[in-house]
Amino acid sequence: MNYYLLSYDLVDDYITRRAPLRDQHLGLAREAHARGELVLAGAFANPPDGATLVFRAPGQSVVEDFVRNDPYVLNGLVKHWKIRLWNVVIGDQKSPG
Repeated sequence: MNYYLLSYDLVDDYITRRAPLRDQHLGLAREAHARGELVLAGAFANPPDGATLVFRAPGQSVVEDFVRNDPYVLNGLVKHWKIRLWNVVIGDQKSPG
């Protein structure tokens, strides 16, 4: 299993536009968490211009599937997203490192 960071750059009016999509977005995240794929997730504050999600998965395609189905991405709240393989050095890495 590998760790992946998914980073979102959010639109300026993200806070006002997210309301009708928030339950769907959080539902998708909760499902990924229940499957053990999504480890941590959260948005930045002051300013609320981005978010980072930490995945633990056998491959990047798990994260790509999340992005393809995320209502925030599908409805233009995310300006740009990026997936990075993350080499965990200290912490709860459950794969040989």
